[in-house]
Amino acid sequence: MRRLLLALCLLAVPAALPARDFDLRRDTFIFSNDTAFQYGVDERGKLHISRRQTPADFTHRCFVLSRAVLQFRQFARFEPRQPRLSRDAYRQRIRQVCRIPVWSRGPAEKIVIPGYVDLHSFSAAYEGLLKENLGNWLPSYLRVGNWRMAMGHLRPGQASAAAWLSASLDRGQPRALYLARFPHMNHVVIPFAQRREPGGNISFFVYDPNYPNEPTWLFYRARDRSFEFAPRWYFPGGRVNVMRVFISPVH
Repeated sequence: MRRLLLALCLLAVPAALPARDFDLRRDTFIFSNDTAFQYGVDERGKLHISRRQTPADFTHRCFVLSRAVLQFRQFARFEPRQPRLSRDAYRQRIRQVCRIPVWSRGPAEKIVIPGYVDLHSFSAAYEGLLKENLGNWLPSYLRVGNWRMAMGHLRPGQASAAAWLSASLDRGQPRALYLARFPHMNHVVIPFAQRREPGGNISFFVYDPNYPNEPTWLFYRARDRSFEFAPRWYFPGGRVNVMRVFISPVH
């Protein structure tokens, strides 16, 4: 049933209401985040976690990639007709963009990334450079607001988060969400489109940093005031708690 729901949701993305000008295959990275441990979901839907035989080379970066997608959207402008820069000049511009807090208004003028049409093409050309300069993963794990993943989540708070997210997307403003099912899953994603369903339910269509170029879904069930997240290779699917992130220095 979950596989069928996933397929139907992905087919329906064009009919959803997208955040203005956001394109999953244009405004995200060509590469993915990975996990330090090996995850797998068996045929019974049970999650298994084990050590990797070969360590992954880009891990713990779901916060970093989600934050950077929003930073490049809000604070950078790609100019494909302008001459390309040196590798060092691009490094400086990446760092400029990634130092600006997502919740801030940013600079008066957007930072120009010349020679490329969008973040996708830029990340294809400079994958290594971006991975080196988007930011360290450790501060994201030490964020003050992370303690919330282990706490109880009241249903009115989940309803409020759904309303906030839906209103943001109506304004053309994608947001980052921190999803948690303590102790086995905590992850950051970016809903970029929505489709309102009968009974106050909402299907949100989502960029997952662990799955580049592939949309997934987050479903808000109004009757239960709860969220359900799609089956993933690191999560069997089901109820999650949702928290807002990158909206202040502590959230």
